[in-house]
Amino acid sequence: MERKLQQLFFALSLLALVLILVAEWQASTPSWKPYQRKFLQLEAQEEPNAVSKAAVLATPLAINQVVLPGLQRVDRCTTCHLGVEDPTMKNAPRPFHYHAGLGPHVPSKFGCTICHGGQGLATDMKDAHGNVAFWQTPLLPADYVRASCGRCHKEGDVPGVPELTEGRHLFETEGCRGCHKLNGVGGSIGPDLTEEGANHRSPQWLERHFLAPNAVSPGSAMPNFHFTREQARALTYYMLSLTSGEMGSYYSSERLIPSPEYGRQLFEEKNCIVCHAIGGVGAKVGPDLLGVTKRHSDGWLDEQLVNPELVYPGSSMPEYDLESNARKALVAFLASATPKDAQDILARKGHALTPEDAAIEAGKQDFARFGCAGCHGTELQGGAPNPNAQGEQVPSLLHVSDDYTKDEVIGIIRDGRMPPMDNPKGSAPPLYMPSWKSVLSNEDIHHIADFLWSKQQKKESW
Repeated sequence: MERKLQQLFFALSLLALVLILVAEWQASTPSWKPYQRKFLQLEAQEEPNAVSKAAVLATPLAINQVVLPGLQRVDRCTTCHLGVEDPTMKNAPRPFHYHAGLGPHVPSKFGCTICHGGQGLATDMKDAHGNVAFWQTPLLPADYVRASCGRCHKEGDVPGVPELTEGRHLFETEGCRGCHKLNGVGGSIGPDLTEEGANHRSPQWLERHFLAPNAVSPGSAMPNFHFTREQARALTYYMLSLTSGEMGSYYSSERLIPSPEYGRQLFEEKNCIVCHAIGGVGAKVGPDLLGVTKRHSDGWLDEQLVNPELVYPGSSMPEYDLESNARKALVAFLASATPKDAQDILARKGHALTPEDAAIEAGKQDFARFGCAGCHGTELQGGAPNPNAQGEQVPSLLHVSDDYTKDEVIGIIRDGRMPPMDNPKGSAPPLYMPSWKSVLSNEDIHHIADFLWSKQQKKESW
């Protein structure tokens, strides 16, 4: 028995020695070293003589590591992708070829994974590309890498990425916020999308989901919006750009600061002219904005755009969900805005609005901004499928005044309401009216009711 134990101990010791030698061999010959040797051979081919070729080939092999505390990441991608910043490598084979179009986004400042995804600390190809268990951000397909631009450049148009602009526009105009929260604003029927770009969903899954929600997620309450493939692709770009990752001061300062021209665009899009005048041209609901940047500091104006009720108690101005740079753009426009600007804007709108029209326009903006159109339709037509609700769909709001008073509708918006059930013993309808009193101000709710009443159509009577 003792001899058998000695033999077993010897065998296990021999196995341990073999494993140690294998580990030592693997550590001394990692998969990245052959890539570096091949790259050095490519470089040596361009040298004019044997001495300089030998000097290049003698370059020590080492892991290239870029530490990016401002982006909370460490990237080792250039351990293998060695020619990304060398224009002479534009015709080199992968992974050594030159990365055209980098502009100011040099790997030494930005790394690679912030745009491409993948696992920056890894040095094995499969692990580095992120196609492994428990890693949520694998390498993005080449067609979708440009979506990453929106993770930093959240305001204005991103040159060369029209899909981002279109995706943002669709999200805001098709009523997605009615069911989905984004940065704290929106409904809770569907998942919060604030960090959708950091989730382990492939672009292909997202695109299929926008084209046919129930085919991808059986039982989903999301209606089929009958998006075109181009629209689904644009929305996919936008979803991939949504992350809440913190960025250091250097990267924040390097973001594109929108110009006064972009501020003017926002001023028009948000219909500021329906409440404000510039030098007497425009509406008289809110203060005249001519010279407003001389009367108030930039900080005061920024806070007014974020939380008007806090800065100016009793203000009827809606709370617009604007990014920091978008607010800076608006303030920059106001610093130079003239009565002629207001005349040009009004010329496109047709006429200045009365206070009643201004309230309706504000309600229309809130109806779109908070995603009401997602269930009720952009023209209040309803029709979104809602199993086990009476009528099996979200009803039209075009005749709501036939069944409810304005105060009753205001109460429903404020407190929420479950739709009447077709079968009381069945499952609750997936779509319902959530309570908006914690999100919308009393003024916003009244404005939405004003907008609904402006659209009422009387039912035909016999």
